[in-house]
Amino acid sequence: MEADRDLLQHARNQLDGWIYTARDRAYRELFAGDDAAVTAEERQLLDDIDTELVADGGDGLWGVDEYAIVPGHPKNHPLSVVCTRHPKIPSEWSRGGDSLTEPEREQFNDLLWDYCERVRRYLQTEVDAFVVDGGPIEE
Repeated sequence: MEADRDLLQHARNQLDGWIYTARDRAYRELFAGDDAAVTAEERQLLDDIDTELVADGGDGLWGVDEYAIVPGHPKNHPLSVVCTRHPKIPSEWSRGGDSLTEPEREQFNDLLWDYCERVRRYLQTEVDAFVVDGGPIEE
């Protein structure tokens, strides 16, 4: 039990660095490059929405997703990664005359959810490798 807690704590200590790398990879796949899921204009619109949400006192879209490592199923993933907070464009958000339609808002929110799930999967891969390697080397 003590070893399991130590492994969990050591993995949690690595989480911030893993998140940075996983976010970067997921962002490049979904929002940048030739195979992006959005056009350059749509990506700019998401950036504008992020800026406006922050200016209105909200959290914005980028960097607000949160992840945690929790005890998992011993056979499959002794440590599991969960996304505890997904960014979203709130239904009450409006840009005045240039506001998003409800289908557009839902489409962007689905894409933001997919982004977080990609990040979570990349984090799970890091955590699984960490567990297989036995965690950090004790000095």
